[in-house]
Amino acid sequence: MVTKQEQENFNDKEVDNKENLLLSPKYDVVFHSLFRKGNEKITRALIEDITGREYKIIDMDKNVIILNDRIEKKNEVLDLKVELDDGEICNVEIQLANQRNFKERILEYWAKLYSGQLQKGEDYNKLKRTILIAIVDFEIKELFNEEYHTKWQIRENKNNKLILTDDFEIHIIEMKKARKALKDNKNDKVAQWMSFFDNPNSMEVKDMGKENEDINEALEQLRRLSANKELVEMLDREERAERDRRAQLQFAIDEGREEGRKEGRKEGRKEGKEEGRKEGRKEGRKEGRKEGRKEGRKEGREEGKKEGRIEIAKKMLKKNKSIQEVMEITELSEEEIKKIK
Repeated sequence: MVTKQEQENFNDKEVDNKENLLLSPKYDVVFHSLFRKGNEKITRALIEDITGREYKIIDMDKNVIILNDRIEKKNEVLDLKVELDDGEICNVEIQLANQRNFKERILEYWAKLYSGQLQKGEDYNKLKRTILIAIVDFEIKELFNEEYHTKWQIRENKNNKLILTDDFEIHIIEMKKARKALKDNKNDKVAQWMSFFDNPNSMEVKDMGKENEDINEALEQLRRLSANKELVEMLDREERAERDRRAQLQFAIDEGREEGRKEGRKEGRKEGKEEGRKEGRKEGRKEGRKEGRKEGRKEGREEGKKEGRIEIAKKMLKKNKSIQEVMEITELSEEEIKKIK
């Protein structure tokens, strides 16, 4: 079952029968049902087109299919794991939602696949090349790359051609960027696969099936799966679980924002008071110095005037002027004049 938004995007020219839309292979249960034991041909084609190498062996016995109540286990990831020539391990997964620490998670997952080949006490020479293919339905901004398909290995910093080991190989494919690449090159097989995953009901994909035998086989297998009522119901549960997960995530984000605003206002008031006190003390000291200088000048002038009057009083007293005369001229008090005398 495709989503409501996907159904709204279809038009009369894109599908033969709107009541028989093909299931979306982007979802785990459909993807894993499509690329399973018995469908080695299209699984081989997908891996060979992505890695650019041909393989003689493709063993899917290690690929454990869990298609019953796994939808309830929201943290479980359903991957495609196959063994190739000489024991090489290849793991393919599709991720629809951009979660935190994407790069760290795929690196940690590759490491588990690689180290998981050894049993306790076994020699390191038993380790084989491990290929991780991550197909994502979102843009990974931190990669800063316009290419939709990137291949990662461990290379020497100065000599880019020098590879530490062939055992490490990670492919990251961004489905959204692949749409543009397909417009530029209709024969890009990896971009064709991405278009198939994105919308198998489009006329564009149907036309690809006429030219690309592997895409045509994948479409035929998908038609059979889309008639499976049990799988349709399982996908419907997965879509509901995904909607619930996103709703819970958005609720948590909204709650976090509200709590953040409350804490921010509280911290802001506290910081504002502290800053206000600091600014108040600073401005108070500044104003105090200004007023002090003003008052000091005033007091200095007053004291200077008084000292001048005292000098005049001394001279008058030497000339035997009466205290009354000195008081009238200097405006000093009788007590102040007697102290001079």
